[in-house]
Amino acid sequence: MIRSELKKKAQSHLHGYYGNWSLLAIIPSAALFIYFFFIVVLFQAPISTQDQSNEYKSWQDDYSEKSNRHNNEYQKGYDDGYFEGYDEGYDKGFYEEDSYDEDDYRGKNLDSLSHKAAITPLKNTTRTVTYTQTTTIDSNFGGFFAFLFGILLLLVTILYRGMVQWAAIDNVEGRKFSLKTIFVAFIKENGKRTVIANLLVVLYTFLWSLLFIIPGVIKQLSYGMTNYLLKKDPELTPKAAMALSQELMQGYKLEYLIFSYSFILWQFATTFSFGLAGMYVIPYYGVSEVLFFDQIIAEKHYLFSQEKEAGFEDF
Repeated sequence: MIRSELKKKAQSHLHGYYGNWSLLAIIPSAALFIYFFFIVVLFQAPISTQDQSNEYKSWQDDYSEKSNRHNNEYQKGYDDGYFEGYDEGYDKGFYEEDSYDEDDYRGKNLDSLSHKAAITPLKNTTRTVTYTQTTTIDSNFGGFFAFLFGILLLLVTILYRGMVQWAAIDNVEGRKFSLKTIFVAFIKENGKRTVIANLLVVLYTFLWSLLFIIPGVIKQLSYGMTNYLLKKDPELTPKAAMALSQELMQGYKLEYLIFSYSFILWQFATTFSFGLAGMYVIPYYGVSEVLFFDQIIAEKHYLFSQEKEAGFEDF
């Protein structure tokens, strides 16, 4: 079955089920809103206001500077007024006093006497304490929480993709579903299988990606049917589902890659609309993907002869 036929068939399956997808499909839009709010608004704003001088100037410093400036101006005015009044009074008394006798002061330096007799003005001294406080705003603090939030968002995204695949299977098979029923089935009832399987897929894909990216992409394509198989066969263990997915995807990895990238424009529309277009794109892609996997199962039905003999009719 070619891609265009798969997509038309997916659209026919979606008729009457968009209401079931509503809450499940709106999650990416809500996640993007939370991400931009917490990362851009809360974490970046405090960091952008960091003082480059890395010095803290308290109100005591400002008060001390004002007090010193006031005291200096007061002292200067006090000294000027004191000496001006002293000199004026001295000269007046020296030249106008009738009892002045030149003999009494013969041989004495009057200038030295005047300086010795001068009373040292009282200075308004204050004890100034300068506080120097250095604060360091750790820019890694916000980055650390951003990193944790990114890890949490990655985990939620991985599990969300598995939930979408399970919802798409119910859609194709004609069963009613909702966000609540999918969450209960995927997390509460099968959480041990699904969470372990998806974490292992991410771990193995990351390790293979260390070999120049391409091996990681190939492994990701190989594990593409893991959640699909866990839904189809409740008895499959996480590693068994991953191994079976690799076997089923042999010969289909390139076709699966082309199929996935045929929705690239729809993915851009979802991103630039802050997830609003996902109300249509997520169900559309999910059901189309399940139909693609169903086609692989139909072409490789011989792999499930033992399971059919054991009573598993899903395949």
